[in-house]
Amino acid sequence: MYRHNRFFRTHLGIGILLAGALSTAALGCETSPVTVAIEQQRDTFNEAIRTADIEAIAAVLAEDVVLVAGTHSDQFLGREAQLAVWRQEFEQGDARLIYVRTPTCITGSSIMPMAVETGRWRGKDPAGNHAAGRYNAKWRLIGGAWRLEAEVFMTEECGGESCPQAAEDDP
Repeated sequence: MYRHNRFFRTHLGIGILLAGALSTAALGCETSPVTVAIEQQRDTFNEAIRTADIEAIAAVLAEDVVLVAGTHSDQFLGREAQLAVWRQEFEQGDARLIYVRTPTCITGSSIMPMAVETGRWRGKDPAGNHAAGRYNAKWRLIGGAWRLEAEVFMTEECGGESCPQAAEDDP
């Protein structure tokens, strides 16, 4: 949805921009310098995942970032823990899943330099294995740049080898 909204704003004129803004406002979402800056950071993160650029990922993450993975809720606490996961992922080369997070709503706080992002994520590899779902992220302005403080993922679909076996305590 995010990429489509950008296309419409750019190519189809103010009428569609206004209609998109009205529907986004109904969801409590906004377009502001804060949301645009976070969209740019999200694009940077997505590109860093695609190109296996560990330094670019590190630059987006807050020092104490928290990640809760989608399928079994594994937790990765701190930038170094998350970078270790990305390094391991990148060692798989072309066979790895390429993850893309697509924001559907970014809302800034009116009292603090922070924002919340909701959206959809998808990981896919060349063999057709995939997983996807929803995510929530919290951002904070730190040292003049928007940094990820937390991401929580929920897996809603999968295919091929990306589908995990359910644990005994899973419903």
